[in-house]
Amino acid sequence: MEKYVMADAERIPVYREADVVVVGGGIAGIAAAVAAARQGKKTVLLEKNSALGGLATLGHVCIYLPLDDGRGHRVASGLAEELLYTSIRYSYNTMAPQWKFRTAYAEHPQGRYETTFNIPAAILAYDEMCEEEGVETIFDVVFSEPIMNGSRVEGVIVESKQGRVAVLGKQFVDASGDADLMARAGADTSTKDSICSHWAYETSTETAKEALAEGKGVVDMMQLRLFGARPHGGDLDAYPVPTFSGTTIDGVNGYLKTSRRMARDYLKENFSDDYCMLTLPTMAQFRTSRHITGVETLDYETDAERYRDDSIGIISNGIGGPVVQPYEYPYGGLIDRRIENVYAAGRTVACDEKMGWEMMRLIPACALTGEAAGTAAAQASEQNTTAQALDVAKLQEVLTRANVVIHIPEEMKGNAGQPTTVEADPRYQHKTHIRFSSAELNAGFKKMY
Repeated sequence: MEKYVMADAERIPVYREADVVVVGGGIAGIAAAVAAARQGKKTVLLEKNSALGGLATLGHVCIYLPLDDGRGHRVASGLAEELLYTSIRYSYNTMAPQWKFRTAYAEHPQGRYETTFNIPAAILAYDEMCEEEGVETIFDVVFSEPIMNGSRVEGVIVESKQGRVAVLGKQFVDASGDADLMARAGADTSTKDSICSHWAYETSTETAKEALAEGKGVVDMMQLRLFGARPHGGDLDAYPVPTFSGTTIDGVNGYLKTSRRMARDYLKENFSDDYCMLTLPTMAQFRTSRHITGVETLDYETDAERYRDDSIGIISNGIGGPVVQPYEYPYGGLIDRRIENVYAAGRTVACDEKMGWEMMRLIPACALTGEAAGTAAAQASEQNTTAQALDVAKLQEVLTRANVVIHIPEEMKGNAGQPTTVEADPRYQHKTHIRFSSAELNAGFKKMY
């Protein structure tokens, strides 16, 4: 039998007010906040940790998966592409030269449009991006509950060092990764336990010597080690790993303790003066937890190349390949049927719970849905309307001006079963390091945007 206590009624101070409030500072949250701010809206970004990037940085999943289809066509654009370049602005990358600066088509590519990136440098670049766009980022605040007026959210209560404070807004984006705001506001959601894995960087004297002897860069002096379960079942090291819920205290703690035990067991067997485990992720690396049902959804098996009137952009499966099919993602997948002014972004959007969720949790899809959600929130604020009544045609116009491709072009269709121009699936193997100076990148962005 569960026990309960009664708490006294509180007078909660209002800490901030904004046009658009974004809950969660991962890639989806960054994209949403930047997109809203670029529409001239006062935007506040709330992040529970002390750095932006979410799983891409604090979760150590620092591989910006492909923006292309494996046949030389760029699929994702807009902020999905801009954030790739932001991630590598101040450090190494592993990009193939053909994809430099917003190449819509790369003839005979020898690598996918992807890169690994340096976590500290990416965090600092994300900070700079938000500052330059006028986004107010507030760290170390944990979303607790929405302030409801019927089916409308008027604000959110967060836990902070000052106690519980309120942030009021006109429109909200749920980029929490777990649909926390949507669920607590009363949206229809579903949950799925996540596999448990642990990503961390390591190096050794031998690895460093080999990299130096071959004239390679600093990134080749490290390697990314994965412990635990593979994304599609199985286990890398025959380690019996359970699944965990990302929406319960026991689930989160079970994940963290299990993943660290795997790393500790490996370290016990392999530590030496010539080996160094360089990093530990500072958040649980959940792939799935909770997402919305949505007004519309995406089904991975049946919706490839499907035309959608309300498309907000194109995505593809970055862990598929070597050739992948494109999908148009529907605006209806960002919103609930009842909640009037909240938009989902990132892995919380509507999709099937097999490969659809696998695709929508990846960085390019998170950036795409984040940009669409932030733009939609800004437009709803401008139009003084609800998420359900938003002028989607107008939203598509604004996204198009931001270089988002809304519908799949003819030349990108028919990928299934087609040969690829990539000699072999080069994922995580391509080691060409392209260094861009800050001036080069800024010039590239001005040309792009």
